[in-house]
Amino acid sequence: MYKFILTLSLASVGLLTAVSAQQLPVLTAQDYARAERFLGYNTSPLVDRSMSPPTWLPGDRFWYRVLTPQGSEFTLVDPARKTKTAAFDPTKLAAALGTASGKRYEAARLPFRTFSFSPDEQRLLFAAGDKNWQYEAASGQVSPDPTPVLGPSDVASAQNEVASPDGRRVAFLRNYNLWVRDTKTKAETPLTTDGIKDFGYATDNAGYATTDKPVLLWSPDSRKIATFRQDQRAVSDMYGHG
Repeated sequence: MYKFILTLSLASVGLLTAVSAQQLPVLTAQDYARAERFLGYNTSPLVDRSMSPPTWLPGDRFWYRVLTPQGSEFTLVDPARKTKTAAFDPTKLAAALGTASGKRYEAARLPFRTFSFSPDEQRLLFAAGDKNWQYEAASGQVSPDPTPVLGPSDVASAQNEVASPDGRRVAFLRNYNLWVRDTKTKAETPLTTDGIKDFGYATDNAGYATTDKPVLLWSPDSRKIATFRQDQRAVSDMYGHG
């Protein structure tokens, strides 16, 4: 009995040694490219009815964009009234934008993913074709927006800011601290002052990809911000294969 167990054990060790001695499969660039096709940024467009994060408006209302088999839809929600309607008439906007720009657009495939309302909510402001436009809901007309077109540095700055629901302020990061800027006066105010490297506020650095955009939530009345402070001072770096 003991001889049998010893023989079996030696055979197992020999088998493991032989397997480990074999050359592991070599991954090629084609293997990585095939795996990349299944990552989220490639598969998300294949999923219908996925929605963008809500954009809050005064009065606790919000709008969001939904992907459909035909393109996309923009929906306006009023929780207090329990209503859900189209944020605007996409057919009229597409036709008016086509007239103003000289190009043809489909209602379900408008050339923008986001927009903003004017303070009185009578005009829709958006960018398309390297130009800023405004759509007047009452007249159904689209005309150039006098606001200057954003340059590359301005675009990068805007992408790294989070606007308040009322549009009066934007929050952004500077030197690991959280700041706000008045969109009219351009006055900047620090909300925190003791942020340091690896111990900053609202930082987006907890995953394999990082950005300069703050991670936070504005309250619906635009008076408060909810965020966090992350302590990574004693955390080692982890490296992976790219």
